[in-house]
Amino acid sequence: MPSSRSHSCSRRAALRALSLALSVLSASGCASLGFPPTPSELPLARCSNPQGRYSISYPASWHTNTGGPVEPCRFFHPSPFEVEPHTEEPTVAISVKREEFPLERFLEGGYYGHRVLLRERLTVAGQPALRFELVATEEAPLSEPGLREYLYVIRSGPDSFIRASTLGLPGLDYTHNKEVLDQMVRTLSLP
Repeated sequence: MPSSRSHSCSRRAALRALSLALSVLSASGCASLGFPPTPSELPLARCSNPQGRYSISYPASWHTNTGGPVEPCRFFHPSPFEVEPHTEEPTVAISVKREEFPLERFLEGGYYGHRVLLRERLTVAGQPALRFELVATEEAPLSEPGLREYLYVIRSGPDSFIRASTLGLPGLDYTHNKEVLDQMVRTLSLP
C-alpha cells in the first residue's frame, strides 16, 4: 500500500505536468490553429428596418438586404444573395420579420404540423418573447417532414411581433446559425 507521502508526491507531479501542458497549449496560440471564432467573438454590424420598426446587429462579415423588393434588414447570410421580386423568401441563414397580427394568434396555431423540441419564455428588448425549436411532421402544410426551425417570437405591440428564425435546410449550417441568431436577438432594439 502506498504511503500518503508517495501519494502526495504523485499528485503534485501530476498537477505540475498538467500545469506545464496548459502553459504549452496557451503559449502555442491555439487560436492560430484555425478554429472558427464563436459567435460572441465575431465583430458586428448594425442595420435598421424602418417599416418593421426594429434594428438588429449581425456578423460584420455577413450580408443583409438593403431594400429592393422587400424592406431592408430582413435577410442575413454569410455570402452575397439576391432577393428577386415576386418570389418566395431566398434561402438564407437567418430571417427577421415583423408579423402584423397578434402574438397570441401565432401561438394558437403557428406551429401546427410541427413537433415542439424547445419552448422557452424569455424577455427580449424588454418585451415578452418565446424561443422555439420545431421539427416538421407529415402534417406540416408548407415544410418537408423532418425540417427543423429555430425561432424567436418577440411581442412588438398589441397586434404585432418580430419573428427571427433559421431553418435546417440543406447547404445551411443550422447549428452555427442557431448560435448566430441567439447573438443577434440579444442586440434587437424596438422603438
